[in-house]
Amino acid sequence: MLRDELYEAICEMPVVDVHSHVNRDHMAAAKPEQVMFYHMLLYCLRSGGAADEKMWPEKEAGRHGLPLPDFFARWPAVAQTGFGWILKTILRDLYEWEGPLTAENLPRIREAFEAKTGQKDWAKQVLAKANVVRLCSSQVKVNPVPEGQWDGNIRFTLERAPTSGTSEFRSWKQRLEAVGKILGRDVATVEHLREAVARFYEGFDWSDKKALVAWVSSEADFRPVDEAHLNRLLADAQADKALDADGVRFLEAAFIRAICRAIRSRTRIFQFCYGVQYLTPDPGCGHPVARAAPEFASSCGYLFGEFPDLHFNVLNGYEPDEPIWAAMCQAYGNVSLANFWWETFFPSVMHTALARRFDMVPLSRLIGFFSDGWCVEYVYGRLQVVRRVLANVLAERIERGFWTREEALASAREILFETPRRIFLPDEDVRA
Repeated sequence: MLRDELYEAICEMPVVDVHSHVNRDHMAAAKPEQVMFYHMLLYCLRSGGAADEKMWPEKEAGRHGLPLPDFFARWPAVAQTGFGWILKTILRDLYEWEGPLTAENLPRIREAFEAKTGQKDWAKQVLAKANVVRLCSSQVKVNPVPEGQWDGNIRFTLERAPTSGTSEFRSWKQRLEAVGKILGRDVATVEHLREAVARFYEGFDWSDKKALVAWVSSEADFRPVDEAHLNRLLADAQADKALDADGVRFLEAAFIRAICRAIRSRTRIFQFCYGVQYLTPDPGCGHPVARAAPEFASSCGYLFGEFPDLHFNVLNGYEPDEPIWAAMCQAYGNVSLANFWWETFFPSVMHTALARRFDMVPLSRLIGFFSDGWCVEYVYGRLQVVRRVLANVLAERIERGFWTREEALASAREILFETPRRIFLPDEDVRA
C-alpha cells in the first residue's frame, strides 16, 4: 500500500529531535520497568483503574512505578492506546520481543533486555536504527566527554523558569513570594518582576544552550495592558486578594514577557510548552488536563510582535488552538510549530492537526518531531508513531491529488531534518 511505502521511505530519513530529556551519561533504559512505566503510559494505566498509592508511592512520580502484578492486570485495558502501541513497538523493534505482556513472560522479557542493554554502545545503536542525528536535551548536568569519544549526538537546551506551568493552583501571593526571594524584596511592581526574572536567568551558563525551554501557564492573555493596572493587580496579589480571570491572565502574560526580556540577549529561541494544566495541588498523583485561556493563542501575536528578535518555537498541548497557530505562522515570521505535546500526542489528533499544518504553514516553519523522551527507547518509539501518522497524512494528500509522491517525501524530509537543523543548529554542519 502507498502509506506503507511512504512509511518505509520516511524511516530512512534523518531526524533532529528538538526537545528531549535524555541524559547523556545514561541514555538507554537499564531494565524493562523504565520502559513499561513511562509516565504517559502510567497515566493510561491509572485511568484504567490502577490505584494512585501503588503508582506513585510517597508521591515520587516515575521513580517507583506500578508494581508489576498491577501493570499486567491493567495492561489489556490500555494496550490499544497510542502509548500502548509505542510500548509494543519498542519491545518488538528494539528488543525482539513480540509475545504477550504477561507476568509469565516477564523472565523472558528481562532476558531480551539484558541481551541488548549489556552492550556498551546500545544507545548509539538505537539512535542509528531511528536515524536520529541530533537530540536537543534539557539534561545538562552531565560528565564531560573525553576527546574523540561519541557525544551522544546531544545538544543542550536550558529548561528553567522561576515558576512553571504546573503552579496555577498556587495563589499569586505564593508565587510572588517565591520570585521575591530571588530579588531579596517584595515584588511590588512590574519592573520588580522583570528585575527578579532577569536576575534568575543571570545565574545559568548559556554558552552551549540552543534555546530556553519553559512550560508556561495556559492562563495568559497577551493583549496590551496599562502598567499601572498591572501594578494594582500585583498589589492585590501581595495582599492575597482574589483576582478575577482577567487579572490572573494579565499577570501570567506579564510574567512570560519578563522571561522574554531576560533571555533575548542570551539565546535566539524561546521554546515554550503550553496547553495542559494541573487543576489540583497534587501533581504527583494526578494528570494535567487539556486547558487554555481563550485568549492565549489568539493574543500571542502581541508577544511575537513585541519581541521580533526572539524565535518562538511552540509545543502545543491544546488541540482546539491548532487553527490559530497555523494562522500565527502565516502572520509572524518569528514563530514555528514543533510536533505535538502531551495531550495532543495521539495518532488521531496528530493526523488532523498535521494535515491542517501542511495546508496552511510553510515547511520552513514546521518541525516534524520532538520526543519529550527520557531514554532513547522512547525517542525511538515516539518517532515511529509520528512516522506512521506522517505516512498516512502524506498518502491522503497524494491520493487526493494535492502532492506527487516526490513532493510528499521531500516535505517529510524538510520537517524532520532540514527545518529543525536550520532553526536549532544553524552553525553546525549536521550530516544526514
